[in-house]
Amino acid sequence: MNSCVRINNVNKNTNISFPKELQKRPSLVYSQKNFNLEKIKKLRNVIKEIKKDNIKEADEHEKKEREKETSAWKVILYNDDIHNFTYVTDVIVKVVGQISKAKAHTITVEAHSTGQALILSTWKSKAEKYCQELQQNGLTVSIIHESQLKDKQKK
Repeated sequence: MNSCVRINNVNKNTNISFPKELQKRPSLVYSQKNFNLEKIKKLRNVIKEIKKDNIKEADEHEKKEREKETSAWKVILYNDDIHNFTYVTDVIVKVVGQISKAKAHTITVEAHSTGQALILSTWKSKAEKYCQELQQNGLTVSIIHESQLKDKQKK
């Protein structure tokens, strides 16, 4: 059986064992020690690169998710033959407080003449809230992400 002697403090972070025969030849021990240190350095560099790549991928994925959440979502009003202009205008003003009565009337007229009209662009959670409230008041409304509009325009 080959007995080994442990050599401590080769590097502060490493303990390397060498057979007794090798310890009698310091040049071999030294070269073996350097070889192992080089391996350790290479492995550390590889690990650092892997961590960097993983962080970049996670950051890019997170960034895309944030962009989806914060970029413009469109609230679209569709024409219906059930409600009159005054009712639709009043509901838009009531639900979306930042829109004036004149602007709401313009949106209503556009929806009546073209079939649909953009009420506003906002982030997703607000667009969903407005859409739900407008639908609860009987209007035909949907939300769509601006990227989907661009895709439709390309086709």
